[in-house]
Amino acid sequence: MPAYSDAPLPVELDALVGMGMNRVKLAIAVALAAHGGCLSTPELVAALGEGVAGTTIARNLNELEDHGYVTGDVPRDDRRRRRTHWTLNHSKLHADLRALIQATAPTAESPSAFG
Repeated sequence: MPAYSDAPLPVELDALVGMGMNRVKLAIAVALAAHGGCLSTPELVAALGEGVAGTTIARNLNELEDHGYVTGDVPRDDRRRRRTHWTLNHSKLHADLRALIQATAPTAESPSAFG
């Protein structure tokens, strides 16, 4: 297990660490949104194309689920050989992204690049 930095981060942004902002997680979120917010694992594999291994998609889905961005309709311990349908948690994702925007927006006290 790799060690990650404990760099200081506002608590409202901590869940975004789980998003990881990697291409697979972003592609999963976009594919789910493009298909009404819910797809099965095989449908996600097909939506993401030949370039992404099913095991990579499954690992990223589990990480997204750990942080509340997606929900599987089958309990994790019961998923072996069972089709899981994944639902994107739009409200959680949007709230966390809004928190990031808020945390990175310039304030009146911040120096201006045009000052």
